[in-house]
Amino acid sequence: MAVPGYLRDHHIGPLTVLPAVEALQILARSKPAAWDAESRLQEGVLFHHLLAIDPAAAEMSLLQEHERYADGSCLSRLTTIRRRGTVSRRMEHLLVRFVPAAPGSAEGNAAPPPGDSGPDDAVAGRMAPAASADAGRISDRAFGFPGLSLTFFDTGPTDGAAFRVGGSRLYQELVPFGPAYRNIRGDVWLTPEGAWATVSGGNFPEAEGPLGSPFPFDAAMHAACAWGQRYGNRVVFPVAFDRREIFRPTRTAQTYLCRISPRPGEGSSLCFDLWICDRDQRPAEAVRGLRMREIPGGKLTPPAWVREGV
Repeated sequence: MAVPGYLRDHHIGPLTVLPAVEALQILARSKPAAWDAESRLQEGVLFHHLLAIDPAAAEMSLLQEHERYADGSCLSRLTTIRRRGTVSRRMEHLLVRFVPAAPGSAEGNAAPPPGDSGPDDAVAGRMAPAASADAGRISDRAFGFPGLSLTFFDTGPTDGAAFRVGGSRLYQELVPFGPAYRNIRGDVWLTPEGAWATVSGGNFPEAEGPLGSPFPFDAAMHAACAWGQRYGNRVVFPVAFDRREIFRPTRTAQTYLCRISPRPGEGSSLCFDLWICDRDQRPAEAVRGLRMREIPGGKLTPPAWVREGV
């Protein structure tokens, strides 16, 4: 595949790596369209190994494998072949199961195709308990989490209890990516209960695909990384998540609200639930069981200032 220039802004130390969100987009694009599985319903996602990108390369070779199962799901893998002398080795980078929507469930209607804004209200209607003046706005059933309210996406606590990190400082010291991947707008608010931020759909329309823009989900994980540095005292990266539901694909140049809520950790991993909604408080994405941990052998440590007052 061709390597767009903006990918070179995603790096860990000196290494340019393919973002997890881009890897998911690649597999969603290549999944046979006629199969039942819905690319916007993803389960059992594992990011096995970082995929390094040669900054000077115009293309990279990837293997995209899809297996169809009797229940309608599609198990997809993104792999590369590593050669050393006469020995070849297959390296798996991403594993994801795309699942079909269950008839009659909250996911029973397919989400509208990218660029088609007409059916949004119909899709919103299937997520609300009943048709009303608030149809399409956040409800307890919208993301499948009891207790979710219209104020859930406030951009931060107002009682002074939150630790606030400016976006410029975030990307200079906590998540040092290049400009294309600096898509938190304004401040990140951190409390022991979670993180709040405004995220952008980025400035690269060519990055949009069947999953929408990859940048809001990517930026939401930056907020989770900041939370991990403050309250977990470690620099963590995504390694897996249990389920992702895309209700309305995010768009280039649009802004969204996100909230990250920590869950009990699993061993060396920090665990989060993550929600993204648009400015009209309509659900865009929900991610359950996002697991993030330090990279093996990594020597990254949080700066002292982000731990102040913990």
